[in-house]
Amino acid sequence: MSFAAFVYVTFEIFTVGLISPMAHDLGVAESRIGLLMTVYAGVVAVVTLPVMWFARKLDKRPLFLLTLAFLLLGTVLQATAASYAMLVAARVAAALTHGVFWALVAPMATRLAPAGSSGKAIGMVSIGSTMAMVLGSPLSTLLGELSGWRAATWVLGALTVLAVAVLVRTLPPLPPVPATERELHLGASRWGLPSLVVYLLLTCTAAFAGYTYLGLILKETVNQSLVPVGLVAFGLFGLVGVMLAARFVDHRMIRATLLVTGGMVVAAVLGEGAFLLGGGSAAALMFGAIAIWGVAYGALPTVATTFFLHAGRKNPDAASSIYVVTFQVGIASGAAAGSVVVDAGQISLTLWIMAVLAVLGLTVLLGWSRPLLR
Repeated sequence: MSFAAFVYVTFEIFTVGLISPMAHDLGVAESRIGLLMTVYAGVVAVVTLPVMWFARKLDKRPLFLLTLAFLLLGTVLQATAASYAMLVAARVAAALTHGVFWALVAPMATRLAPAGSSGKAIGMVSIGSTMAMVLGSPLSTLLGELSGWRAATWVLGALTVLAVAVLVRTLPPLPPVPATERELHLGASRWGLPSLVVYLLLTCTAAFAGYTYLGLILKETVNQSLVPVGLVAFGLFGLVGVMLAARFVDHRMIRATLLVTGGMVVAAVLGEGAFLLGGGSAAALMFGAIAIWGVAYGALPTVATTFFLHAGRKNPDAASSIYVVTFQVGIASGAAAGSVVVDAGQISLTLWIMAVLAVLGLTVLLGWSRPLLR
């Protein structure tokens, strides 16, 4: 499951390091490639809840495998895209089941894990998505620069086939666990699920206002040759964040979440310093920002997913679906907000957006969520 997450997330963030060559090849502005993140996330947000409702009585195993069939379709369409419209269609094809994949993966992981280890199980799956940043995105970027972004997409297609082969042999049947609508309502109202939705929406919008354009930020503050290095560093620190979150989240949920949001604010400030100073000082500040930002970003999915499953533990499938939709709306909003300032030639403002929204998220967490979840 973790390997499948690695492949799916690598496809999702494929454009981050290859904005410029993809835009040049298809004859569109860089901001339009960045907006593919908004299109992708928007489709996920619209589709996930209805599909999960209709699929609530199905065995999770075949449904999980079906999501990867749509991913494979998306990779084939992307690799053969002759126009921007066809590229959009490719992203939409994979996005149709991306949210279902993530809505399934956390509850499935907790069902397969020993009692009291849900955070660790989610962390283990999250390592796959983090490795997409550590290896997937940088290697896709490197391969895309050497052989073209289409060749890099075909490699992703081969990895998707491999992921399906592994899951067919290893994933056991997982019949649905029924839960009533009344149980979900009681759990959500008692444990403050609405407050977590607002917190996560603000935090994800903050994170992706900057992360969607990380390749451009690195290009502006350091230089183009170090973009793959920066993406690798971001992913490596993200892996540290996942491991720290998996270790402490079962017992320190609120503290872990505070560190995630606070880390984004600090990273944004350091990144702005890099834009202002330039030269060797800019490189030092930017990579310092990447270290803190990477840890915070890496820890976010594990911490937030554990929170949501705890809040909606009477119906984990529904709680996980709400989490996925909120996360994807945050991605779409962040990518769209960032594209506005990128179009205006103000790339550094993506970090200011991240800082302001992260502070608002922190305020919601302390003022609304914490009293309910303490």
